[in-house]
Amino acid sequence: MALHITLLLTTAFFSKALAISCYGCIPDSAGACTTNWITCPSRCGAITTTVYVDSKKVVSSTAKTCGDPVSCVNGSMNSGQSKVTFNSQCCTTDYCNNVYAPELPVKPLNGKKCFTCNATADCTRTMACEGDETQCFITTAEVDGKKVTTKGCSSKLFCGNGTQVLGLRVQSYGFGANMTCCEGNLCNGAQSLRVYFLMLVPPLSLFIF
Repeated sequence: MALHITLLLTTAFFSKALAISCYGCIPDSAGACTTNWITCPSRCGAITTTVYVDSKKVVSSTAKTCGDPVSCVNGSMNSGQSKVTFNSQCCTTDYCNNVYAPELPVKPLNGKKCFTCNATADCTRTMACEGDETQCFITTAEVDGKKVTTKGCSSKLFCGNGTQVLGLRVQSYGFGANMTCCEGNLCNGAQSLRVYFLMLVPPLSLFIF
């Protein structure tokens, strides 16, 4: 009995000791948020999401919340005409996420190529992938009652548990997209790819341009 009580007290002590205080700030639908403080299991985090259209930045959104080793990642998803990037940073001391994560910088080409689609649904063109975009992808989505296909390059982040970054679900803009990924060069030319997950469309959607 004494041993049982000791174990309970030890567990409670270490659980409390491992918890840290962090800043919390999750933008609302208008992009604004009020900074407060939250208690996290072990890490604080900050994330910045940036959307580009025709190589021009159209929106950048930031947040602060709890983090963990799995969600403290960065990456990008690029359809040629549109690109969304995530950059997250984590730390392990009280209120260490006092600044926002910077936007993910532009990274050099990595030698990989994937098929991409243009506005007329011609998906025979190819594009060069950047940074850690090691996957080719295909998405299909319903937009205004029509089936839209998008192809391009993606970090592995989006092709697994990539629907969550720092515990935040990728923001939805009202419709879903069935996404498939593969690793080979130009491997997204075929339709018979393994389906990894049913994801919600990222901010401003890569799939409507």
